[in-house]
Formats: sequence, structure tokens, C-alpha cells
Amino acid sequence: MRNLIFLLLIGTLFSACKKEAGEGGTSVIEGKVYKLYTYQTSQGQIDTIYYQLDAVKDVYIIYSDDEGAIYDDDFETDFNGRYRFEFLRKGDYTLYTYADSSDVNTTYDYPVFRHIEIDANNTTYKIEDFVIEKNQ
Repeated sequence: MRNLIFLLLIGTLFSACKKEAGEGGTSVIEGKVYKLYTYQTSQGQIDTIYYQLDAVKDVYIIYSDDEGAIYDDDFETDFNGRYRFEFLRKGDYTLYTYADSSDVNTTYDYPVFRHIEIDANNTTYKIEDFVIEKNQ
């Protein structure tokens, strides 16, 4: 009887522990950051071209879906704009980077967010549409 109660107590303790999103898992989030140029052609049509980054950018990850939280980790992209966050557990994540925007009189940065949910272990999630928009 004591053994049964002891096993039930241990089973309850283990089932009550739910791990939050963050490091310590086996999943990966990876992707690429692009620049988007929109311009008007000589025929008057608007065209769009995707370019790789001119320089490295920092990509930040938040271990929740709260865009207002402070970032938990960051990754500096390579010369092609690629980034990779490894060893993640199941849960909700928010990734963001800063886009450059130039107005007539000012230049400023603004965040571009992407949300992703990891729902399986040993999985690689790719974010293909992380675009930094810049108009000429």
C-alpha cells in the first residue's frame, strides 16, 4: 500500500511539471532575412525584387508570444541573411528584427515580428517570409 501511494505521488509530481518554451529541447527555428525593393519601371509598372542583406542583422527571439517582452536570445545573421536558433522546446516563440525605413527627412528603425509555435520535438521550422521592406 505504501509503495502504491509513493508511486502515485511521484507520478503526480512528474505530470504536474510542464516545461515552458525555451532552451533545452531538440527543435530548431531557422530562416533568412531579405530586403524588399519596390520600384517603378520605365513602362510605369511597379516591380519588386528581393535582395540579400547588405550587412549582418541581429534576429531576436522571445520565449513566448508576447511582443512586449524582453528578448531571451539573439543571433547575428551571416552575409546571406541566414539565422538559426537551436535546442528549443515545444511552445510559442516570437522572432523579430529591425527594418530600416527612410523618410524624406528622417531615417528610423522599426521591429518586424514573426510568431511561430513549436508543437513537436526533433523538428526544424523554417521562416521563409522574414522580409525587411525598403522602398526606393
